[in-house]
Amino acid sequence: MTVWLTPIAAFWLILNAGLATAQDQPPGSIRGTVTDPSASIVAGAVVTLETPAGQRTTITDAAGVYHFSPVDPGTYTLTISASGFGVWKTTNVVVGLGEPQALPPAVLQVATAATKVDVGLPRHELAAEQIKAEEKQRLVGVFPHYFVTYDPNAAPLTAAQKFQLGWKSFFDVVPVVSAAIGAGIEQARNSYHEFGQGMEGYGKRFGAGYADQVNAILIGNVLMQSVFHQDPRYFYKGVGRARSRALYAFATAFVVKGDNGHWQPAYADVLGGLAAGEISTLYYPASSRTGLRLFHNVLEGFAGRAAGNLFEEFLLRKVTTHVPQIAALSRPMLREGTPVSLISVGDLSAKNTGRMNFTLASDLQAEGTIVAKAGSTAWGEATYVNGPEEAPHVALARVRLTVGKVNVPLRSTQVRGASGELQYHRLEDSGRIVVELYVAQDVPLTAAQ
Repeated sequence: MTVWLTPIAAFWLILNAGLATAQDQPPGSIRGTVTDPSASIVAGAVVTLETPAGQRTTITDAAGVYHFSPVDPGTYTLTISASGFGVWKTTNVVVGLGEPQALPPAVLQVATAATKVDVGLPRHELAAEQIKAEEKQRLVGVFPHYFVTYDPNAAPLTAAQKFQLGWKSFFDVVPVVSAAIGAGIEQARNSYHEFGQGMEGYGKRFGAGYADQVNAILIGNVLMQSVFHQDPRYFYKGVGRARSRALYAFATAFVVKGDNGHWQPAYADVLGGLAAGEISTLYYPASSRTGLRLFHNVLEGFAGRAAGNLFEEFLLRKVTTHVPQIAALSRPMLREGTPVSLISVGDLSAKNTGRMNFTLASDLQAEGTIVAKAGSTAWGEATYVNGPEEAPHVALARVRLTVGKVNVPLRSTQVRGASGELQYHRLEDSGRIVVELYVAQDVPLTAAQ
């Protein structure tokens, strides 16, 4: 028995000694620096370590250094993001037991301008699909309302498509009926007495009234817009404060969107209105032609377009039927309650109050589109609730995240009005925190964002 026990006992002694030695060894760690191509440090870069248990996140300090500890033995993926730079990623970071892993500097490349590739219909076919929907728009379900688009990124119309909207408008039954009613009122008032009375007078007044509508559409909204390559439609804004929307409606009486997508002086509207007014002198009595007619037409044109645009912006959308759904889909919507993970840039243990800067910990998506990359900036106001001798307890207020040119308000709970403690955890060996906030209200974004 003694002969067999001695090797077994020796084996167990060696194994236990090895386990004790392994347990005495410190855990592994990962440390590295982040720079740009010029070897300048990149502070505030978001560094994510993917582990079997999930993700761990930190940001680089003022020296561009990041540090993860403790780290169990294994192979990890490391991803680094920073605003204005492309994403840096490595998938073969090996950490051994008790082994500090010092990685070579991660060099972030400056983000290049993305090439936009449109996959879908050609512009003229897309415009054809859009005007099919616009031709169904009617005020209170009755009056044609074709020359307005609720899609801010509507495709430009070809000349043929502009004429299509035009003849659809003046061959509709509503202009015919309105001309008939107007002729009856004018005959009752004996307006344009040179036309006379009876059926002949009524017919002349009806013809003049209907010709006015055809001229206004054909010359004022179609022909001149085709010549000057300008869009005859009103582009509904629908977002922003009432003051900004009113200024937009007023301004678009003087500028219009060109077929090239840029805003231009409203040459077509002005010249089209003048031409339509002059053509009307061919069928109205000479007594209706005043010496200041052209001047009056120009002023009335600007005033009429401004008033019409204000009605479009604030009233007519509410009473328009068959508004195409594409109008709602053209603007990505960052929905209320969307979670947003932020990392504080400053050290909260320093008990600094006032403005507190944050960086976005991971990409933020709206309707399947990335609208803010990891590393985007946010800020808020920090106030310490407890005294300086107590453990830091910070309250945040008026936190905003920058998405393009929009400042998105954030709050501490996902459901509006709900109560609950702010969820956060501290980063690796620092006074910085990762905090989970939520979008405070629906925020429409443009496609460019």
